[in-house]
Amino acid sequence: MIYSKLLQTNIPVQIESKKFTPKDYGMFTRYQVKDNKIPVGYVDLQDTKEGCYVMYIKNQNPELYSGFGHIADQIEVEHCLKRKILHPHIESEAAMGTLIQHYKRGKRYIDETINKYLEGIVKHLQKGEQIYTGQFGAQKMFMPQDMVQRIIENIKKHPLLK
Repeated sequence: MIYSKLLQTNIPVQIESKKFTPKDYGMFTRYQVKDNKIPVGYVDLQDTKEGCYVMYIKNQNPELYSGFGHIADQIEVEHCLKRKILHPHIESEAAMGTLIQHYKRGKRYIDETINKYLEGIVKHLQKGEQIYTGQFGAQKMFMPQDMVQRIIENIKKHPLLK
């Protein structure tokens, strides 16, 4: 389910996947998320031995849909579960200016000083308030196992991948 700003409610989505293997780069999968025929966004994953690396996520219609990051997180975990990896190691890189959004969803940064800084900021953040984090540039991050386990519990009730 994703939140439709137009309908002001959560709506179901359909997910299509396409696998490709560029020479010498391993297996990649693109998950295209749709609301009927309207593209919502996509998630590009590269398989790793212990899980996956998130190459890119994109909400293609942020004016129509919110909460795409949660959909992407669940796709990442389900992708690993389908590969029989029960405790996946999921890594990615937060683009400049997106650090707070990822942190609030539960992702954590390799650089612990960024986690400590964001923890202090998020505690006092008012709804709708914007904080500039561009000074940190792009940052490598990972999905902690407690977040993975919360998502697995949600997958048991509401799987996205068929």
